Amino acid sequence: MKNLSIILLLFCRVSAFGQNQTGIFLGKELDTTRLNEIAQLASKEDRSWNKVSHLIGDSCKTELERVYTIYSYIAGSYKYDLNRLKLIYKREIKRELYLSEVIKKKKGVCGDFANLFVTLCDSLDIGCFRVSGYSRSFNLFHPVRKNYYNHAWNVVRVDGRWYVLDVTFGMQHFTKKKFDKERIDCNFLFTDPVKFGILHLPADPAFQLVNRERSYKDFRYHRFLWRISNTNETPLGDSILNQRLEKDWKEQLLDEAFAAQLFNKKVKGASLKLLEVRINKVLDKKTKRKQLLLKVDYENAIYLYQQIQQNLIENHAKKKYIKYTQYRILKLGQERDKLKK
Repeated sequence: MKNLSIILLLFCRVSAFGQNQTGIFLGKELDTTRLNEIAQLASKEDRSWNKVSHLIGDSCKTELERVYTIYSYIAGSYKYDLNRLKLIYKREIKRELYLSEVIKKKKGVCGDFANLFVTLCDSLDIGCFRVSGYSRSFNLFHPVRKNYYNHAWNVVRVDGRWYVLDVTFGMQHFTKKKFDKERIDCNFLFTDPVKFGILHLPADPAFQLVNRERSYKDFRYHRFLWRISNTNETPLGDSILNQRLEKDWKEQLLDEAFAAQLFNKKVKGASLKLLEVRINKVLDKKTKRKQLLLKVDYENAIYLYQQIQQNLIENHAKKKYIKYTQYRILKLGQERDKLKK
C-alpha cells in the first residue's frame, strides 16, 4: 500500500507537469520524471530567479536537460494572464512585468515568459534570444496586423544548434480555468522550424531558422509554397545568431530591430516598436523599481533611442516617430541628471 501511494504521488507530479510519453527530445531520451520533479521544486521558489537557476543548474547535467526543465518549470507552474492581455490590447498597460513580479505572481503574458526563459538560460550559459513577432493563435486576442507585433517566444542553442520554442503555447494554466489544459504541450518545444512557421513569424527573419525566408504576405494569407521550398539544410540564421550572441546586449537588440525594419519596410518605425517595450521600464514611475535605477540604466536607454532615431531618419520614417525618440532622449536625460543631485 505504501508503494502504491508513492507511485500515485509520482504519477500526479508527472501529470501536473505534462511528461511527454516517449521522453525523446532532439533524438535523445530524457528522464522526464526526474526533470519534471526538479521543475516542480523550482515552482515553489517565489523570491528570486537566481535560486531557480541554481536549482536547475545543480540538478541537471546537460544543456538539453536544463532547457527542458526550464520549459517545464514555466509552462507548468505559471498562469497565462488573459485579463492582463486585454488591458495591453486596450493600451491601458504599456510595460511588461519585472522578473521579480512574474516570479512572485506566477502569471504574466508571452513577453514576460519569454524574458524569464532567456534570463534563466543566460544564467546557465545557454545561448538564447527572446523573439518578437506575429502569431496566428488565440485569434480572439491575437489578430495578425502588420503594424503590431503581437507575440514573443524564444530560440535556444543546444549542443551547438539553434531551435525554436514557445513556452506560452505550451502553457498548462490560464487565469480563466476553462482554457486550462490537462498537461503541458511539448509540441512547441524544439519544434521543426517550418512547422513552427505556420503559426509564428518573427520580426527578424534570422529567427525563422529556415533556408528560404517567409514573407509577411505569405504568413498572413496562409500560402504553403514556402513549406515545400524549405529543406533540412542548415539555415543561414544559425551563423547569424552565433555571431550575434558574441555581441553586447544592446547591439543584439539593435541588430534585431534593424533587421526587422529591412524585412518588412511597410511597417513604419518597426525598429522603435520592437524595442519600445524593452526599454520603456526606465520611465516607469508606478513601481518601486524606479528607486533602484542607476545612471548606467538611463545611459543605456538613451543610447538605444539615439541609435533608433538615426535608423528612423535614414529610412525616412514618419516625423512623429522621430519626434517621439527626441522626447524620450530628453526625458531620460532629465531623469538621469536628477540622480546627480
